[in-house]
Amino acid sequence: MNKQIALGMYSLNSEIEGAWQRLFNQTADFFPEIEFPKRIVNTIEESVVLAKNTCLSHICGYPLLNRYAEHLLPLSAPQFEIQGVTGAQYYSYFVVQKNSKIASILSAKGESIAVNSLCSNSGLNVFRQELKLASDSNLEEFFGRVMISGSHLESIKSILKGESTLAAIDAATFCYLCTINPFYRDELKIIGQSSKSAAPPIVTHKDNPFCESGELTEALNRALFCLDEATRDTLKIKRFCAVTMNDYTPMLAS
Repeated sequence: MNKQIALGMYSLNSEIEGAWQRLFNQTADFFPEIEFPKRIVNTIEESVVLAKNTCLSHICGYPLLNRYAEHLLPLSAPQFEIQGVTGAQYYSYFVVQKNSKIASILSAKGESIAVNSLCSNSGLNVFRQELKLASDSNLEEFFGRVMISGSHLESIKSILKGESTLAAIDAATFCYLCTINPFYRDELKIIGQSSKSAAPPIVTHKDNPFCESGELTEALNRALFCLDEATRDTLKIKRFCAVTMNDYTPMLAS
């Protein structure tokens, strides 16, 4: 069975997908002793992530905790080029239509929200965390409707179509999408941002780790710093940082 790497977390179009592939291909060239697979697939499907021939996967930290904790081990995570983060952190923007009168999550009581997935930290869990901090409210009771969109892009489209009022969008994904289509930045309004949490990790199988955390982080950083400027600009990653499961456990606090 051919070994592979699953990198669907941020591969939002062919340009970004290609940039991730060039990063890992260069990593493989620089560190042949690690024997990185050449096959890279653009998916976060559970069947692929858990498949024994998938050596590494890039996934959300929330399902790592509540679905995959017995099977997967986090190794490394990116520090994105987004404002206000130090190390492998990220956060979500709370967004509404440009002309919306909604000014905060608390002023959106009874409104409809779009979430990319029920197992998403950046699209759903951040709402729970913010409501707990601000009003000790239950998400399902606070909002009038929770619509599952299937992706951050579809959540944005649902707002622009008037199908939902509010969404939480991973800040790195929002940056990527606004680069792809500046219309989104013009037609959406950011009304706040969530607390920071550990960025989505690159994981391996716990019972048969592909490599060590420090080994992967060093390899990715060396390859990243040697990429051409255009590819680095597409990835929008400053560096990679070693991570452990303890970095992600605060996500369950909500």
